[in-house]
Amino acid sequence: MRRSATAGRSSRSPDGIGPRAGRAFFDRPASRVARDLLGAVLVVRSGRSVRSVRIVETEAYVRKDPASHAFRGRTLRNRSMFSRPGTLYVYRIHQVVCANLVAHLGEAVLLRAGSSASVPPRVASGPGRLCRYLGIVREDDGMDTVSGHRVELHLRTKRAGPVHVGPRVGIRKAADRPLRFTLAKEKAVSLPRPLGGRASRQWRARVNP
Repeated sequence: MRRSATAGRSSRSPDGIGPRAGRAFFDRPASRVARDLLGAVLVVRSGRSVRSVRIVETEAYVRKDPASHAFRGRTLRNRSMFSRPGTLYVYRIHQVVCANLVAHLGEAVLLRAGSSASVPPRVASGPGRLCRYLGIVREDDGMDTVSGHRVELHLRTKRAGPVHVGPRVGIRKAADRPLRFTLAKEKAVSLPRPLGGRASRQWRARVNP
């Protein structure tokens, strides 16, 4: 990944996991942010406890997108989507908490799955399981991941590897748009996976980010 204004406005992590994402990284179209999030490390702190995952699956929700919570404008529920890039937008659906990272105004990226060497792949596979493992709760809505301490995003230091791009899942409107991004061969990617069955025919060929 090129060093640009994104890296220039980021701070180094003492853990050596890559620079912390600055505002410029998020201040772009959600489709680009969603792809570049693959391979990045999300860190969540709770007291002395620290948990992290390598992001392996995302979905972009863009402008004029009928599946986006921001489609009909700002409300009390979705106000975080209209906050500064890098804001955490957290909502509850069907008793499950889901986390998004805000990109351009009114656009966001749903974090669908993460991988951690310390737990089995399924533990953080899917948006609800991801939040449960990291300890992200509804009260984290509106948190700034750029300057805050509880939630941080650290950029990858090398290529993430082959990527699959395909239709989003779990929605009724505009589900066929190619706005779901997954790292190839990652076991933590949620179902339906891009390989095998009916889903495979809807996915594009692999590309490198």
